[in-house]
Amino acid sequence: MENEKVVVNHTESADERITQHSWKDILEPPAKGKNKARYFITPVIIGLIVGILSLVFIDIMDFFTRWSLGIVAHFIPPRSSGFGGGGAQAPYTSAPGYPFMIPLVEGMAGFISGILSYFMIKKPGSLGANKAIRAYHENPESLTLKEAFTTLFTSAMVLGSGGPSGREGAVSMVGGSVGVFIAKLLRQKPHEVREALAIGVGAGLGAMFKAPLAGAIASSEIFFKHDFDIETIIPAFAASAAAYLVVATKVGFSPLFRIGVLPVHSFELRYILWFSIFGIFSGLIARFLLWVFYYISDLFKKLKQPIYVSALIGGVLAGCIGLLSSYAIGNGYGWLQLIMDHKISPGVSELTLGIICVILAMSLIAGSGASGGAFSPTVVIGGLSGALFWHFAKVVSPDVNIPIAMFVVVGMMAVFSVAANAPLSTIVMITEMTGSYGVLLPAMLTVGIAMMFGGEHSLFNAQHDHRSASDHANS
Repeated sequence: MENEKVVVNHTESADERITQHSWKDILEPPAKGKNKARYFITPVIIGLIVGILSLVFIDIMDFFTRWSLGIVAHFIPPRSSGFGGGGAQAPYTSAPGYPFMIPLVEGMAGFISGILSYFMIKKPGSLGANKAIRAYHENPESLTLKEAFTTLFTSAMVLGSGGPSGREGAVSMVGGSVGVFIAKLLRQKPHEVREALAIGVGAGLGAMFKAPLAGAIASSEIFFKHDFDIETIIPAFAASAAAYLVVATKVGFSPLFRIGVLPVHSFELRYILWFSIFGIFSGLIARFLLWVFYYISDLFKKLKQPIYVSALIGGVLAGCIGLLSSYAIGNGYGWLQLIMDHKISPGVSELTLGIICVILAMSLIAGSGASGGAFSPTVVIGGLSGALFWHFAKVVSPDVNIPIAMFVVVGMMAVFSVAANAPLSTIVMITEMTGSYGVLLPAMLTVGIAMMFGGEHSLFNAQHDHRSASDHANS
């Protein structure tokens, strides 16, 4: 009994000490120096620089789009609403005027990209985000500014010349490099350098997707398959917001996509069932995408050719596939905007062909080592899959009153969440990309089911399962 009493008294006195320290701590001045730098000053600097470089990327990409596609191939791809498209002031062409120039243009872009990568970076080609993920786990300082600026130019050139590549992945890799450089310049500790890499990646994603909150969450999620680096979230808020503000100041604050229809307000049981089935469909589409991507990547590895030869072959073949479907030329966001705006109404065969062509062309560009990312084409594949599933739902049950835009948006995020293995940031991204909570309920359901059927693999093979498996876990 005496021992029990001692324990109780000890506990009470500890509580008293905690209480006293708690109210006194409230009156203490804010944390000095390093905490301020870590949580605000450094992230804002990184975000501002990433935002400026994002605008440079957009300008370079637009330059090559005007010249390589517009003048040489006589092709003007549509744009999404949030990047100057979707209206009467944004003309587009449904197919290239000089189709035979598309393989030539994409092949030359791949070749030049490979040459620059071979002589400037001297590293094998890989997805931009995957490079950042690998560096995060192994050696953050392996990301250099020389590699960042080379990747920025080559990725913008490949995408602007018609390659179905991703701008978000490239800019996120550039953001990671900037983060490492700034942290080293400020002589921060190794774990803070790694943190700066992560928030730079998130800032790039937030700026290019026009989704700053999702970018911040991605900075802690995208590096792991089944874990989060929660300490990254707070500084990532500041970095992602700063990068987004810089980009939005020029291109506008409207969401990336405009939904021109009202969402379904009453979810009957049959609608929930439709989105559940759609989750299975999306998961299988993502698995097929990943299988094709890694199969083609392995084929290029077996060729054992210099990166500029592989990138040339990949670009030419991707251009040939683009002749079969214009969805496989360039970014592809504009086509999804036109579908949601009911300005085009592609049928089942056109959508099926488009999905296959984008998967093949994206895999050829990324798998060959040509500079770029896989975010944008993966989102496009998901959107086209949503439009295709909408046709299936209307055939089976003609009275289904679900707008095609809902399936398109939910499909974008379901396929993307499986392919990137980042469901939480993807769910948030839905809201920001569309500017509406109307798709949140079906998206949560569909993404959850898609993740169950999507398997363990992702586009980013550098992801680790947990933080404990990372090389820096015990550092």
